[in-house]
Amino acid sequence: MSTVQSKKFPNRLPLNEPPPLQGTLVDGRRTPLYALAWVCRPHQFYTNLGGGTTGKIDECNYRDLVFKKWDAPELSFSFQPIPVLEWNGNYYLIALFNRAGAKHLTRVLDVASDNVINAARIAMGVDQDPSIEKTLQWFRYPLDWVRSETTNEELRRLFQLDRELLLKSIEESASTSVSGVQ
Repeated sequence: MSTVQSKKFPNRLPLNEPPPLQGTLVDGRRTPLYALAWVCRPHQFYTNLGGGTTGKIDECNYRDLVFKKWDAPELSFSFQPIPVLEWNGNYYLIALFNRAGAKHLTRVLDVASDNVINAARIAMGVDQDPSIEKTLQWFRYPLDWVRSETTNEELRRLFQLDRELLLKSIEESASTSVSGVQ
């Protein structure tokens, strides 16, 4: 019996265990919506979108850049990737859903060469940071359950890590500009 066929639909599923199509009856219950997504911290997301620098990318304009980088004219607008900042401070970079027409069951058979997943990977900067690739998995959507899973201590640790990364980036930028002046 697969994970999905348990009495309760789990919040997460491994990449290689895709959920059934949304609405499919499993043990008398309809399969909820799931999103195939990568997960990363905001600083990591902005840096990858900017090609190695955060530049002028922030929580106000990141969606514009993702849509600008979306290069899949043969695909419907409904396939555009969606970056979602959640309560736990992580971005969930959604490549596709388990909806009708998405062909999610066949797409995950060859994630490396699927055109929809690759277009999402590039548009959201995942191709710039291989460490994000290992986070790709199925998440029950909407991600309301994230709030109850995240403890205050965990949040403090994650925000401290973001602060340290930001300070390091500022220091590197300052040292580059100082060395460039000489």
